[in-house]
Amino acid sequence: MRVFAVVLAATFLSIAQVAVAGVDELSIGGRFMWDATAWSGVEEGQGGAWDDVDFVNGIQTRRARVFLKGNVYENLKFKVVYDFAAGDELGLNDAYLNLAGVPGVGNVRVGQFLEPLCFNELTSSKYISFIERASLTAFAPSRNVGVMVHDKAADGRLNYQLGFFLDTGKMANKRGNDDYSVAARLAYLVAGEEKSKKVIHVGGAFNYFVPVAGVRFRQRPEVYVSERLVDTGTIMNAETVLKYGGEIAGVFGSFYLAGEYIATGIAKSDEDVPVGPFDDVWLDDDGSFSGFYAEAGYFLTGEHRIYKGGLWDRTKPASNFLEDGGLGAWEVVARYSSLNLNDADAEVFGGKMDNVTMGLNWYLHSNARLMFNYVMSSVKDHDDDELGVANAFTMRTQFDF
Repeated sequence: MRVFAVVLAATFLSIAQVAVAGVDELSIGGRFMWDATAWSGVEEGQGGAWDDVDFVNGIQTRRARVFLKGNVYENLKFKVVYDFAAGDELGLNDAYLNLAGVPGVGNVRVGQFLEPLCFNELTSSKYISFIERASLTAFAPSRNVGVMVHDKAADGRLNYQLGFFLDTGKMANKRGNDDYSVAARLAYLVAGEEKSKKVIHVGGAFNYFVPVAGVRFRQRPEVYVSERLVDTGTIMNAETVLKYGGEIAGVFGSFYLAGEYIATGIAKSDEDVPVGPFDDVWLDDDGSFSGFYAEAGYFLTGEHRIYKGGLWDRTKPASNFLEDGGLGAWEVVARYSSLNLNDADAEVFGGKMDNVTMGLNWYLHSNARLMFNYVMSSVKDHDDDELGVANAFTMRTQFDF
């Protein structure tokens, strides 16, 4: 609480200082997400790493964020987001300046923000259809410090992003100029109009990463109150990493669907592999991993999924719960996802994980919802032998302001 008080006081002090500088449309907001998880049907198969996994029921604050955003003069916007979900350990999420109207490029963003890769990752946690994102987000670099140009073209139907980033910690700290990446994404509205009941979206992205201290991919079974069930370990002799993928989404009245595929290729460096008992992983050859998901949803109360700016956006119930007898919005969802972190030629055996998730979402208001998911996970080794299965029931209470 002391950390929260200090940050809150600093925030209001910043407001006073910035107001003098000429800030327009200054606003404060945030989000809170509280989760509960109960495991069932946990079965061990062939053993291996599964022996060390402990499936424990639990509750936790998944996100507790506050933000400050506004306009500094006419074309300069800023946003700063802090996350208090980790208790005394404060997390810095978005923290950037965005300059609009730059000739030739449109907008320039500088600071810490999401690298433009993965439709599911780029969609705000306030608007995702499931409690957790799909397993292929193991490949998403998430937030780093960088500079990015972005804008719309083709009468607003095409969104593009291109940026250069440095691999940084969650407080946007870094020493040296190693570990950098170049990322780009195109999102095109093929049919329909933004926010309409008929939308067809396609997109593609790539991320070229040059690691210095190794690279690692691992993932939970789409349940956050869980250990990671698949893990490549730290690959030490990765020279470059290329991630690329495609995405598709559509809205057809109250029904919608989305799918995405991401492949990751790792180029092996020419340095000699050390001899000795090391816990780190060393490629025998160039490696490759991949993941995908397919999801669909249907609004039982007649609403439709909102598409805006190349991503999913806020759903607004036709009637709010308990207002003039309203029921809120009710939505059923289903998703299948697969993540493969095995490559026999490269001698990397991180495991393969498949997930089936069924869900029910209740939007009491456009800013508040309850989410219920049943997740069925299965993990296999490189020989396709099942290491184990585990099912979990999860629920979330969520609101934002």
